[in-house]
Amino acid sequence: MIYELYSHRKKKIPRSGEEDVYQYDTVPKALRVQVQQILVEAIGPQYLVDGYTLSSYSHNPEAWQFIHKTLCRELGVHKLAAGGLEIEQVLDYIGTPGIEGFLDALELSARVIERVIGDYNDHKRKEHGIKETANEAIGEINHRLRECGLGYRYEDGTLIRVDSEFSHELIIKPALNVLRGKEFAGAQVEFLEAHRFYRAGEYSQAIVEAAKSFESTLKAACNINGWRYEKGARASDLLKKVRSEGLWPAYLDGSFDQLLATLSSGLPKVRNEEGAHGQGAVIRAVPEYIATYALHLAAAKIRLIAEAAYARKH
Repeated sequence: MIYELYSHRKKKIPRSGEEDVYQYDTVPKALRVQVQQILVEAIGPQYLVDGYTLSSYSHNPEAWQFIHKTLCRELGVHKLAAGGLEIEQVLDYIGTPGIEGFLDALELSARVIERVIGDYNDHKRKEHGIKETANEAIGEINHRLRECGLGYRYEDGTLIRVDSEFSHELIIKPALNVLRGKEFAGAQVEFLEAHRFYRAGEYSQAIVEAAKSFESTLKAACNINGWRYEKGARASDLLKKVRSEGLWPAYLDGSFDQLLATLSSGLPKVRNEEGAHGQGAVIRAVPEYIATYALHLAAAKIRLIAEAAYARKH
């Protein structure tokens, strides 16, 4: 069987080298340890059972042997690392190689967890010493990757670079690039803070920071073009101001009302309802998909406003 490793696919994908909120080249030591621990809990331990053992306790070799054998064959080696048992070699390999070796082992192990271990019932998981379900393990792997800012995500059997996702490539990264201008320094800090909170799973605060960045972008657009606004102006006030100044060209008027409605009711509405007001008697948990939507919405607006502001000035 031929298995296309992550490192093989990477060579087929040219990268742009643009600025991003994630990095793709260095695996933090803590992440390596976390992944090792997740795999042991999700696949189970491997024991060496000799011929004198009377117990039928499962030594769980199949999954670890498959991972080890597949990696060795695709890499063209006999062993991954020092050590006897396959589990020792796989875990050592995860702890010592560069980024590509780490991702190769992580992707293959995650696929085994998802497609093999995921079919185990409660009895079989207990028999194999498994302490974490497949869904829990995959969810934690993606959380740990995002938490440390390593820009990869496991989905449907494959590790993908976050910047290869359509929404990230066409929305987030262009917004980051336009915020590199000195006029948008404040908005850039807030936008990066939004992503920092998002990676940490603090979704309510991520939405608040995204909204701040959006408002700061509107203010910067006004400053660039010398348009005055009241101190403490909110997003709705700033939107009215840039519209009155004709920030968008006249040929967009056919869709301008719909665009303004989206700008006026989208992010500010999400911010007010999910992030900026008090929790009340019951603490509200902001779902990840709401935070993702808010960040993408903010990024799209930031890019449009910033580019329009520069175009109007020149």
